[in-house]
Amino acid sequence: MAEDETYVDTLSLLEFHRHMRARLDEAESALTALTTDPGAQPPALGDFHDAKETGARHRTLHDEYVRRLRRLVNALTAVQTATGLFVQDYRTAEQLNSMGAAQVSDAMRPVGEALYGGRRDA
Repeated sequence: MAEDETYVDTLSLLEFHRHMRARLDEAESALTALTTDPGAQPPALGDFHDAKETGARHRTLHDEYVRRLRRLVNALTAVQTATGLFVQDYRTAEQLNSMGAAQVSDAMRPVGEALYGGRRDA
């Protein structure tokens, strides 16, 4: 392979795409659990000063975890979209590359006719 060429292993890319789908599902599940689970609320520790501080630390950590999970879900969603498009584009390119010369000629015929006023031999 030449220095300026790029090779894409579509099977590896597809495997990565599937792997990231599983990670995205896990992250979305964790986010849902943290945002909808009633147990995610600060524990009822009472009205003592130390109990209030512990509850506040719990809330701060919870909110930070939710922010981080949202960023992770956004990043994994972007990866899913990008790898899905790459796989689709490379498969399309491979299909085009595997076309025979006659198919390419047939596909290009209308362009030649439009450029050369209907003459096929121009």
